[in-house]
Amino acid sequence: MYADVIIPLALPRNYTWSVPEKWRDQVKEGCRVEVGLKNKKYAGVVRRLHHEKPEAFEPREIGNLLDNEPILHPAQLKLWEWISNYYLCSEGEVMAAALPAHFKLSSETILVFNEEAGDDFSHLDHDEYMVAEALQIKKELKLSEVQQVLDSNHIYPVIKRLIEKKVCTVWESLKETYTAKTENYVLLNPEYNNEDKLADLLNNWGRAPKQQELLLAYLHLSRIEGEVTRSELLKKSGASEAQLKGLVEKNILLIEKRKVDRIKYSARDVSIDFELTPAQQAAFEQINQAFQQRSVCLLHGVTSSGKTQVYIRQIEQAIRQGKQVLYLLPEIALTSQIIRRLQKHFGGHIGIYHSKFSQNERLEIWNKIRTGELKIILGARSSIFLPFQDLGLIVTDEEHDPSYKQQEPAPRYNARDAAIYYASLFGARVLLGSATPSVETYYNAVSGKYGLVELMERYGQVQMPEITVIDTKLIRFAKKAVAAPQPYKGADWLRDDAAPEAREEGPDTGSRDNGKPILSPELHTAIEHSLANGKQVILFQNRRGYSPYQVCEVCGWIPQCRYCDVSLNFHKLTNKLHCHYCGTVYPPVNTCAACGNHKFVQRNFGTERIEEYLEEVFPKARVARMDIDSVRGKTAHDSLIQQFEQQRIDILVGTQMVVKGLDFDNVGLVGILDGDSILNFADFRVNERAFQLMEQVSGRAGRKDGHGHVYIQVANTGNPVLSYVKAHDYKLFFQHELGARQQFGYPPYTRVIQVTFRHRDKDAVQTAAQFFANNLKKEFGGYLVGPAEPVVGRIRNQYLMELMLKLPKDGQTINFAKHLIQQQTAIVQNSQKWKSVVIIPDVDAI
Repeated sequence: MYADVIIPLALPRNYTWSVPEKWRDQVKEGCRVEVGLKNKKYAGVVRRLHHEKPEAFEPREIGNLLDNEPILHPAQLKLWEWISNYYLCSEGEVMAAALPAHFKLSSETILVFNEEAGDDFSHLDHDEYMVAEALQIKKELKLSEVQQVLDSNHIYPVIKRLIEKKVCTVWESLKETYTAKTENYVLLNPEYNNEDKLADLLNNWGRAPKQQELLLAYLHLSRIEGEVTRSELLKKSGASEAQLKGLVEKNILLIEKRKVDRIKYSARDVSIDFELTPAQQAAFEQINQAFQQRSVCLLHGVTSSGKTQVYIRQIEQAIRQGKQVLYLLPEIALTSQIIRRLQKHFGGHIGIYHSKFSQNERLEIWNKIRTGELKIILGARSSIFLPFQDLGLIVTDEEHDPSYKQQEPAPRYNARDAAIYYASLFGARVLLGSATPSVETYYNAVSGKYGLVELMERYGQVQMPEITVIDTKLIRFAKKAVAAPQPYKGADWLRDDAAPEAREEGPDTGSRDNGKPILSPELHTAIEHSLANGKQVILFQNRRGYSPYQVCEVCGWIPQCRYCDVSLNFHKLTNKLHCHYCGTVYPPVNTCAACGNHKFVQRNFGTERIEEYLEEVFPKARVARMDIDSVRGKTAHDSLIQQFEQQRIDILVGTQMVVKGLDFDNVGLVGILDGDSILNFADFRVNERAFQLMEQVSGRAGRKDGHGHVYIQVANTGNPVLSYVKAHDYKLFFQHELGARQQFGYPPYTRVIQVTFRHRDKDAVQTAAQFFANNLKKEFGGYLVGPAEPVVGRIRNQYLMELMLKLPKDGQTINFAKHLIQQQTAIVQNSQKWKSVVIIPDVDAI
């Protein structure tokens, strides 16, 4: 018997091992096995069992069987294979992304004593002698044990010398890294379950009154809560460890160690305490009708139309049929608000799965889903890899969001599209939801591939927010407009504006940045009115940090990253310059590298600077910031969102995190501070992204009473996207965008595959990309764009080139193109001059 085994390496095909006779009856597809490849051990997953001996090589034997039962269901293995084929990656790369780290095990190095070395260690130095003596006694030593013997972390030179002197050899073993969480429970000795015996014990208590108080506290707690943990008993009784130990030694109380869940679950019940509105009920019924004909349905509902309540009714319907449900969200930030709503209705049936959980927690959730214990999972894109037993429904909320697409590393899959395939393996249904669907999804819906249900009124018939576009070119600040905040004193090179003579005209430089305002007078006044009326404000700026870049006011030099072709962002919190591409941090620049000048002008503004400015001009308002820098902890998202929900924050400044599906009742005003930064991207999806962002952020306003206002500060007021946003007219935007896509041959009329080339040498990457393109031109010349240098031509000291294939939507042509890309990749990387050029295919690139 032979086994094709997936190991977490980017191998073009799965390697084959032979199955020893002793495991042939036990091994199953989906089980983990220990295998060796080139002197290294891996925990791999059995993909296929068969009796076909490989012709090209003699397969090695599997080292060990790690599971009695498969950890993966057959549907998951099929999903891995589909992602591997569709997104041009290996199943090993899919495995590395899909499995919790503890399933992959870690390889541990062990030193083994060489018996032929004998016991004469006179030729060894002191450290070598110490290790050799320990090895002679124990025969095997782990690296941690060698560190203890030498009382040092610097052990590798010693080990190297011992291997060279043939005192020991090295081998790798796999170790299990998961440890179950345990808790000490306090139990009453069964002897005292008899009421008479317990009464006799208490009535004839001698000395140690504190122990008696502890026993009475235990009896009280056990009657109220059932089971009592040691920590809980000591905390609530105020007793000491010694008093508890005394009762245990007297055999009155017993301590029992038990395995417990790391995540606490509430009672498993379903309680839906709301009724759908007539419009929601009609949408619910139309979705059910659509599911009778098609497996995928798009729910296109305007912002605050109550799509989540429709989802909840669909989820209830699925779990009452005994099915499992996956609820996908694009961002971890969204899960905290949604989970509270779902837990209210579904209790302990629901669990959360995303990267902020520890590896131990993820493993426990994985096993609860595999056994069917959890019925509903709320998670980000990685949750499509979970081992559902009987999946009935997948809800993909905010389906348009680009966060569903994995960028780095491979597999570069889109969770929305992978979810549709995964659901098909179970015969499950997929409900896509958005106020601003992606052009491709809406096209599939109107063309009949998906079902389409529309919910075009807000919950409670609340009005859509009123949108005002402010032309920043026309803004002329008077001196009296807004008091300027003081420049930041911590770095005197960071100035608010250009030369002093520019200030003589009287503009208020504190509320603008070299011509670009932070707050226009209209928006400033609107914020004042909103705060006076007890309403909250959200301000959106898609740049984090304090200032996106600084310019020498004499020669125009801009500090740039050493490793990327981008300017550095100043972060006031750290008083450092940060590269947002590679993460490198630099000290503040005090002197221009080109001319030696010491004065810099800051350009544009990030969320840090906006937060500081708001605290200056609205000193009584409570201001908070929501971006990746301010919400790094496991519960930081949830804490900030709850503070805003509870109206403990008046103004929330944020990046895209604040626009994605969050539901706040008391928001009366939303401001988009720099609309041009959204409208000006070198990408064919720029209008789609701009419409989605602006419409989504405007949807946070007036969700309860309909008195919402949105202000968009923008210089390019003639952009047609703004008129669609003002009218909240998605269909008109869609028709306009569809015409442009068809004219220039972009999705949904074509399928895009982007190929990126990376290398430290610019000439190497350019010549490799050109060679690759020339070979593709023979078959796909009419569909090929590039190669060309991207907008940011160097990241992490790697030069980049890109080419794009815009292929017709024909399966045979697309599969041939994929085959040719893999073939040309192998040819380029087998060439001596290009072997280290990294080639990255990205199918359905966004």
